[in-house]
Amino acid sequence: MTDENRADSGFCDGMTGLSSADLRQIVGIPASSSEMEPPLALLTGRGRHLGDETLLRLLTVLFTHREEESAVLSRTLFARFGSLAAVLSATDRELESVADMGMHMIPLIRVVQEAALRYNRARLDIKDVLDNEQKLLDYLTARLARENIEQFRILFLDKKNSLIADEAQARGTVNHTPVYPREVARRAVEIGATALVLVHNHPSGDPTPSEADLQMTMQVQAALDVVGIALADHFIIGNGRHTSFRRSKLI
Repeated sequence: MTDENRADSGFCDGMTGLSSADLRQIVGIPASSSEMEPPLALLTGRGRHLGDETLLRLLTVLFTHREEESAVLSRTLFARFGSLAAVLSATDRELESVADMGMHMIPLIRVVQEAALRYNRARLDIKDVLDNEQKLLDYLTARLARENIEQFRILFLDKKNSLIADEAQARGTVNHTPVYPREVARRAVEIGATALVLVHNHPSGDPTPSEADLQMTMQVQAALDVVGIALADHFIIGNGRHTSFRRSKLI
């Protein structure tokens, strides 16, 4: 494939002999076809059928422009982290420790990670983020599920439950995040919020609230009551699971 063809298709040698224009004209390919080339699957809306290891290979080819080295690197990344999501959520230090990981790849991985987060945030209903709990959970899971230390975030809502701001308040250790209820209330008043959604992750993957989680939630709720702000919910995000304090009748 010439440089001109490579630029047209967006993929490197060996990935496909067709241009993007050619691929877009192909229709009627079964979604389950095992013979479907990965680039063709992506360009015809069937990317969801590709496995994480295949997507990692495509990413590394695009980032490095070297097919043979990319195959080795994508296998290494998949063996080390186990999924595409885990690669995107890995720390810079973890990525730097991978053999043959070029330093230019880490900023590119961060671009993909940020794009994924913004896509999930864009899917939230800006008029009422509490109206579709699944979309809210998709967003919170994308942001927090793969974090390897605890992070405490707050969604600040107005009287229509529209999202005013989503802010990280604190980052802690693998099993503890310091939270200061009066600071939470002060920030809510500062930006004019009328309700809050608390959210934090459990790196262990188990979203069961700890005694410390329960006490912290009650303390935040008490601080909010003083200034007339509602606590709409508190979500704990685990690995593929979550806990809603509201649904669990903990608030």
